[in-house]
Amino acid sequence: MTLADGVGDVAAGMALLASGVVTWARARRSRTGPLLALAGVAWLAGDVASPLVYAHRGPLVHALLTYPTGRTRSVPIVAVIVVAYVDGLVPTVARSPWVTIALMAAVVGVAAWRWATARGLERRARTVPFACAAVVAAPLTFEAIGRLTGSETDVVATWTYVVAIAVTAGALAVDLLSGRSVRAAATGLVVDLAGGQEPRALRDALARTVGDPALEVAYRVNQEWVDEAGQPVQLPASEESGERVVTVVEDGGTPVAALVHDPAALRDKTLARSVAAAVRLALANVRLETEVAARVREVADSRRRLVEAGDEQRRRLREQLRCGAEQALADVSRELAAIAACHESETAAAVVELVDELNAARIDLARFAQGVHPKALTEHGLSEAIGELAGQAAVPVAVDVPSRRYPAPQEAAVFFVCSEALANVAKYAEASGVSIDVAEAGPRLVVRVADDGRGGADPARGSGLRGLADRVEALGGRLSVRSPLGAGTRLEAELPIGLDAS
Repeated sequence: MTLADGVGDVAAGMALLASGVVTWARARRSRTGPLLALAGVAWLAGDVASPLVYAHRGPLVHALLTYPTGRTRSVPIVAVIVVAYVDGLVPTVARSPWVTIALMAAVVGVAAWRWATARGLERRARTVPFACAAVVAAPLTFEAIGRLTGSETDVVATWTYVVAIAVTAGALAVDLLSGRSVRAAATGLVVDLAGGQEPRALRDALARTVGDPALEVAYRVNQEWVDEAGQPVQLPASEESGERVVTVVEDGGTPVAALVHDPAALRDKTLARSVAAAVRLALANVRLETEVAARVREVADSRRRLVEAGDEQRRRLREQLRCGAEQALADVSRELAAIAACHESETAAAVVELVDELNAARIDLARFAQGVHPKALTEHGLSEAIGELAGQAAVPVAVDVPSRRYPAPQEAAVFFVCSEALANVAKYAEASGVSIDVAEAGPRLVVRVADDGRGGADPARGSGLRGLADRVEALGGRLSVRSPLGAGTRLEAELPIGLDAS
């Protein structure tokens, strides 16, 4: 052995020993550190006692196939580890090229199997030992094939093996001490949760993070567990669940959620804490969004109630005018007409003139009452009310309105949309005709008012259209106006009617 060979050999042994000691001191719950230290001691001992030259193989394979815990209950893994220890302690066996090839194939195969069958965090944790197993096996297999074929591969294989040992020792120690896989998983979870806080998104993000597609999330609501849809669920008992275990997430000592998952999914305590924190944060966000949505619904309901109350007040005012002031004017008019009929004088002529003025005032009052809330709308619905409205318009109006009845707030909104549109046509449009179409479109009632006037209407400039938009939106609908210059104006409103239409 040359000086360079000796230095390289000692460096590899020291790398194993140092990595093992540091890992042993800082990750006491893992047996990987003691195994690496034992492999380093065995490696250095082989430089002193030739029967121990291969003794490092046992603890090294043990560390690779049980990383990161250093423990296993798998019979195939235990069998390969036992063979590795026997191979390392019996030099005649270790020198057999066929035994070496078979052992290395078994080591790489088992490492690959561990990686392929793992999920989530465990797969990330097993990536480094899988790669290291392949790196260690390659030069030993290369050297064994060289001996079978009579090729001179000893020098290259030896130096490659020394480098592979040093790299493996460092990689295992760095990966275990850095917690890289756990941090990567926790970071991925945070990124996933940023895309959505609804219960389904939370469950999917957790399942991806811990590598358990069957993971389920239950929520604590009113002293019972419910699923994403709010349906009661029964959590499996931890001692009886077998393949599934339950992890309860608490917030301030109070259970807020429960994860039903594979036992291996949250075996890492650091990841388990990260997942619990993410669940608490996500649930807090969900609750906040729910509260905001509830406030928005309350505001929308309040706006709708104000519109409905306003319509009811308008209807009552119209009835009061019709049965009060309008009726009183009609009675006075009749009495004065009777008085005038009994006299043939200038006084009678003056009374007749007064009767005409009273009748004109009564008609104006009736029109005002009709504008406040049309009687036809209350008693007969949209078809007759819009028909009367069209008959009073300044331009010809084509009307297509269903005869069926709809909820009172929606009927009132449609009527006032048509009334405001016809008033704007009379004031500004210079149109020769207007069309009014009212139709159902699924669960919505759609009204379209179109004219052939000059266009150019701007909803932002007038209070009438803005008020209509507020009324329509308060009922959960929307109002749109398209009015290109020279091409007329088209006003369209959509209102939900749902199952309330009759």
